[in-house]
Amino acid sequence: MAQTLIAEKPEHAEGVEHVLERAFGPGRFAKTSERVRERGAVFEPGLSRVALNAAGEVIGVCRIWRAEAGQPVYFLGPLAVDPDAQSGGLGLALVQACVAACRAVGGGAIVLVGAEKFFAPAGFTRVPDGRVSLPGPTDPARLLWQALRPGGLDKIEGELRAPR
Repeated sequence: MAQTLIAEKPEHAEGVEHVLERAFGPGRFAKTSERVRERGAVFEPGLSRVALNAAGEVIGVCRIWRAEAGQPVYFLGPLAVDPDAQSGGLGLALVQACVAACRAVGGGAIVLVGAEKFFAPAGFTRVPDGRVSLPGPTDPARLLWQALRPGGLDKIEGELRAPR
């Protein structure tokens, strides 16, 4: 299936919500990562990516937020692909496009909550225990990060929260 990856725009909002609902259902609002967004992380549509099918419909999304944990950091998520478009590598392609966009603007690092097996091919590794926390329960094995430049992870420490 042909798809195009582009920066998220306001006109994608309805399609993004549809994909998120189909991929996660209402349980997505109970996730700890949602607390980071609710508490003031700043959405970055220009660094976020949507996947559009040949008809121009949103079939995937990967969002980027500005946050901080001892220093400014990007927070990735949610990542969702419509169930009808899954298993073809689109999720990984969306993540890689977001990482490239963040690197291009000079960001230091990206943090996310997810399965290391899925995100490792995009360059993510597990955060050492105790370095970063979220405002709520988080499985430490699912807390991942990636430096976008040399030394990008050096000063990241503490609770992931809204940027100052």
